[in-house]
Order: sequence, then structure tokens, then C-alpha cells
Amino acid sequence: MVIERSHIMGYCNGVSHVIEMAKDCLLLAKEQNLPAYSIGWFIHNPTVVKRFQDAGMRHIDAPEDGPAGIALIRAHGIADPLRDRFEKAGFVLIDGTCGTVAYSQRMIRNADPSVHVVIIGLHGHSEVTALSNVWDEHQQVIAVHVVETTEDVDNLPDFNSDKILLMVQTTFPQLQYEELRKHMQARFVERLQMGNRLCPTTFRRHEAILNLCKIVDAVIVIGGKMSANTTSLVHLVADKGLPVWHVESASQLPPQIFSFPRVGVTAGTSTPPEDIEAVIAALEEGAT
Repeated sequence: MVIERSHIMGYCNGVSHVIEMAKDCLLLAKEQNLPAYSIGWFIHNPTVVKRFQDAGMRHIDAPEDGPAGIALIRAHGIADPLRDRFEKAGFVLIDGTCGTVAYSQRMIRNADPSVHVVIIGLHGHSEVTALSNVWDEHQQVIAVHVVETTEDVDNLPDFNSDKILLMVQTTFPQLQYEELRKHMQARFVERLQMGNRLCPTTFRRHEAILNLCKIVDAVIVIGGKMSANTTSLVHLVADKGLPVWHVESASQLPPQIFSFPRVGVTAGTSTPPEDIEAVIAALEEGAT
């Protein structure tokens, strides 16, 4: 078996940053003898989550979930009203929001009040929740519409011929985004204003996996099962008609993978380097 690595895989800058912030959170909590928290898990990877759990970090969703302490804001960001509740409850917040997501929130916050905001994203995804709960200058949540399918676009109101600002969840699947963007443009034409874009790292990662698909017979995608960006890589490979498996660790490798002469390996933005190397080592060992 020949193992081909994707040119881009593993931690992105945003994830590397929030992991460093998580370490700072634990250190500060220890220094001040306070509990350490993550407001929602800061990345969608069970290996990393367990590491910080074992070090004393506890997951909470609301300030009522525990006594005030040091709380890390996840890379996907949090809603403005929730941030305010934590601050008023006496929590010290360490902001691990990815810079790209923070930029998207500012764009919504600074949009002309007459413009209607539409977000292309996965319903219920934590980044979409953060983008859907941005305060204006009067501390009122700015109304948004979330679309995940072309049917969602068709069901949007006409907005009284007003302009529409189109935003996107930064880790949304690239091909699906292009389809929905074109659908929005066809419906609203010159009224549509383009807002943010997909995360550049996500775009390059998708491009790399599509190139990998041209030279391999099957693909292993490594990353958390709850990770949207990892799942989007799986879908990209499946759309190319190649056999693909989504694994979180080397123990989940399927026996049939060893029947393919050339196997590609990629990983999501929250996948630790050691998990990637362990999977590759298991592939190499099983192939001998």
C-alpha cells in the first residue's frame, strides 16, 4: 500500500490559538484557585477535549452551570447575550474566538440596519449560533435568516425589495456553499450583498483533498465525529465516488482499507498531529 498525505491537514491557526488559550485558562484558574471552564467545548475533537478534562477543565453551557471562575470562549464564538450573562455573573472570560469568526460577527454588527442578514450555515452549529445572536448598538439581537438548502432559500421572504447581506459559516462545505450562493444570486440579483467568505484554510484544505482524490483509490479522514469541517471532507471524497472512512483514531480503521493499493489521508482542522501520525503508523503496519 502507498499512503498519500494531503498537503493540508490538522490544526488551523484558529484551533492552535484556542488550544493555547485553553492552557492559559487552566493556568490562570490554578493561580487564582478558581474553577476552569470551557463554554461549549472549544473544539470538536474528543482526544483534545479529554486531555483538558483530565487537567481539570469543565464544560458548561451557561453561567448557572457552576460557580464563577475562568471560562474559555470556544473558537466558534458565543452569542453576545450569553457573553453578557457570563460577565454579569462574575466570570473572567478568555476569548478564544477564531479571528475569522470574530470578523464575521463584527460585519453583522456593523451592517446597515435596513439590510437583511442571511447566513448560509448548518442549523444548530455553534458558529451559526454565535453569528445569529449578535447585538446591535442598543443591545438588541440582529435578526438573521439561516439557510442550509436551496429549499431554505426558496422559502425566504422577499424582504420588501430591501438589500440582503449574505454571510456564511466559515467552515461550511465549499461545493454546497457555491450552490447556495448562486441560488441566492439568482433570486435576489442586484439586491444581494456579499459579506464574509469561507475560511481561507478551509478553502485550501478542500482544494487539497480534491487533488488527493485524483491519485488515490480510497481515503481516510481523521477527526472528531462532531466536527463539521471534518465531515465536509468526507462528503467531498464521497462526491468524487471514492470509498471513504471517517475515523477518530487508529483503532477505528476498517480492515478493508488494506485492500486498496493507494490510500489518501487527510484530517480536520481540530485533529491533533499525534492522532494523524498514529493512523498513518497503523496503516503502514497493517500494509506490511
